[in-house]
Amino acid sequence: MMHSLNATRVLTNSSSLVCQSESSSSSSSRRGANATYLTRVKRGGAVRMRAKRGNKNKNGGAGGGGGGVGIGLSEDTAELFEVTRTNPNMRTLEECADLLRRGGVGIIPTDTKYSFVADLNNKDAIQNLYTIKGIDSNKPLSILCRGFQDIDTYTLGFPPATRPGMADPFKLARKCLPGPYTFILPASKSLPKICLLDTSSAGHTRLSKCQQRKTIGCRLPDCEVTLALLDLLDAPLMCSTVPFDGDVQPIVMRDEYSRCAFVLDAGTDAEQLASTVIDLSIGDVPKVLRVGAGDASVWSEDGDVHVEVDDPDLAWGFA
Repeated sequence: MMHSLNATRVLTNSSSLVCQSESSSSSSSRRGANATYLTRVKRGGAVRMRAKRGNKNKNGGAGGGGGGVGIGLSEDTAELFEVTRTNPNMRTLEECADLLRRGGVGIIPTDTKYSFVADLNNKDAIQNLYTIKGIDSNKPLSILCRGFQDIDTYTLGFPPATRPGMADPFKLARKCLPGPYTFILPASKSLPKICLLDTSSAGHTRLSKCQQRKTIGCRLPDCEVTLALLDLLDAPLMCSTVPFDGDVQPIVMRDEYSRCAFVLDAGTDAEQLASTVIDLSIGDVPKVLRVGAGDASVWSEDGDVHVEVDDPDLAWGFA
């Protein structure tokens, strides 16, 4: 029986300044549909950047949505927000939360690597996450949780110890979380079906045509920015690692993944590793699928780390 577990240029105007593209005409009437410019707005101590193009997106409106209209894939809007990792500006986080509520895909910091995030109840947003990252829908995603209660809600929980002397997985998880681990657990019926769809057996790339997985990766990050954003949303988020190594700046991520609604910049760390991935969904022994930032030895009975399967695809995409 399973245990129940119950965040171009520096300008000086204090409100909003526009920096025109070098290639655009000085006359606004000659900019044309493809002219670009950056707007840098300072609000409540945080910086917001927006890149716009003159033409409309393929949804028929200006990028970013508005008036309750959902945010689809578009290169017309890419916002860059800056916050500190401690005491992040809540007004900035609320703007990010609003974009996610409206179906946007964002890039946010975690305690490991930066991660794509989307509303786990929004089918189109999850499909767009796959599209923006450029992967097929047979790659697993995980969920960013606010606490153990979310893990309890969306999974069947941690398995019990099955042998005398075996460490209890739930007690070990309590010691590890919040922290840089991904735990693969059996999914519960409370998890939206869209979060578990898998194209690999059906040969489809659209989520609506896929079969379902039975497991989900769970993250409970030790990151003030991430947890504050989740608290504002009052819900977990689907997530997948942004595939950059080292100290790649978030503004580069914004340029590379311009169809995201926003990138939340909280600085970079050249030594940042991905999470350690532990599979607790099959059998009675925890399986280490990837060694990352979290200490994997605590999940080994003899203290030695044994990576069960030398296949990075099994842990690919987990933040």
